[in-house]
Amino acid sequence: MCGRFVRKTTALEISDIFSGSLDTAELPISFNVAPTSPILGIINSTGGQSVVNFSWGLIPRWAPDATRAPSLINARIETVAEKPSFRDLIAEHRCILPMDGYFEWKEQLRHDAIKPIKQPYYFSARSQSRYSHKGVLAVAGLWTAWKDPNQSNAEVVYSAVALTTDANDMVSQIHHRMPVLLDPIGVSQWLDIHNVNPLAQIQVVDNDARVVCAVNTKVNNSRNNGSELIEPIDLTKTEAVGELRLF
Repeated sequence: MCGRFVRKTTALEISDIFSGSLDTAELPISFNVAPTSPILGIINSTGGQSVVNFSWGLIPRWAPDATRAPSLINARIETVAEKPSFRDLIAEHRCILPMDGYFEWKEQLRHDAIKPIKQPYYFSARSQSRYSHKGVLAVAGLWTAWKDPNQSNAEVVYSAVALTTDANDMVSQIHHRMPVLLDPIGVSQWLDIHNVNPLAQIQVVDNDARVVCAVNTKVNNSRNNGSELIEPIDLTKTEAVGELRLF
């Protein structure tokens, strides 16, 4: 978790939702954001919260090149304080990664397939939940700045990683991990530069914080993009092994 997500809320709208300044150009809407794609992030800058632009997939500042970025899109909250790529970022390089929703996959047998397929599911905020920021999910993340040591005139690349935790009962029916979601208080605590122990304040997310639906397998190909990727599909005729209860 998670390898793809949706960004259909604009940078301007994100700045309004999270009461921050807009310090980046607008990014194209995407219903299939993949690793190394440009994404929006929220940081605590000198003048308050700011919406900025990151590349999704952390490039450690000491890395000789950017080849590890696609594999560093997620970091386990249980070990993030120990890993060399992340531990130095917790004190001052925390960020929020706003997502309209994200995808997870479960291998199961469908009525129209002769063998199990990777069935995608789309998770989004339940409107009544405190984890819904006007429909947007706030995912805890870390960021850093990197410059290619092999190029004297290289530009600085700002990259970010999303934090994950053990899945709650609802999510575990599909995947064993889930993003670290923050409510408004959690957002303030995570971005507070004076907060010396932010990891200890992360709370368990309620089962009813999100809604989930099965979606078309077109999302499995990162080249596909469009609102049809998050439209629910009917799996009631699926001859799946085991029954999946969607909360």
